[in-house]
Amino acid sequence: MRQLNLFEDDTNSLAGTLAAIRAAMNRAVGGTEEGRKLFVDSINDIASAANIRLTAGNSRLISKDTLDKWLSPSDRDHPPSILAVLALCMATKDSEPLRAMLRPLGLEVMTPEDRRLRDYGRACIESKAKAKAKRRLEDEILEGLK
Repeated sequence: MRQLNLFEDDTNSLAGTLAAIRAAMNRAVGGTEEGRKLFVDSINDIASAANIRLTAGNSRLISKDTLDKWLSPSDRDHPPSILAVLALCMATKDSEPLRAMLRPLGLEVMTPEDRRLRDYGRACIESKAKAKAKRRLEDEILEGLK
């Protein structure tokens, strides 16, 4: 976690966050009407299985109209909830909306491939450190033999 500067103002980075989330959700869902209708069923299945509500209303299920409101760049009255964004990411298997949500915090989503590459890099660094320690010990042993 980085420490903020006293004179630094990160609130401006929040200004476009909802638009970025909606744009990422739009890309993840796709633009066809048939695709969106099928997607509503998929996100409702996820919400039902998790026993969560995706909206503030009484209904546990969302309609295509609700999805369209969440995805509309011009609609300021119907932002998707955090659970809705997560359910959408699960339904589409696309983490980009979550990435857009985390970007103002300077955070990034790590995919399984990213984790493997990180672990590989860490193993390489540890291996080099062990090889360096081994060479140092070998040099000490050879010095002792002289």
